[in-house]
Amino acid sequence: MPAYGHQFTPTYPVPLPSHIKDVVRVRMELFNSRQDIQYYEFNVYDEDWNPVPFATAEKIIRLPYLDRKNVDIYLRKKDPAVYICSTSKIIRSKNASTVISSKICSKLK
Repeated sequence: MPAYGHQFTPTYPVPLPSHIKDVVRVRMELFNSRQDIQYYEFNVYDEDWNPVPFATAEKIIRLPYLDRKNVDIYLRKKDPAVYICSTSKIIRSKNASTVISSKICSKLK
């Protein structure tokens, strides 16, 4: 059985100034290459994989198969953010076969 994952780029994003004082913006692109998944969740972590607060328009988005979407992640400059991750979300169904969730992380420069 082949394994499929989504794409979350760039791999090493550079935080840029935002319109909010002491807040940076990271623009990420998500591409859904999985027919069996339509929802993705975003998270931000420090170097020890502890959650870091962040803001975005939606923390969970719907993205149909073969669609792309740009996502802006806002981080406070004072927070020790290192990784921005996207995780595929599985919808439970009685008739569904086993589905594997994928998690892809990018490391901030």
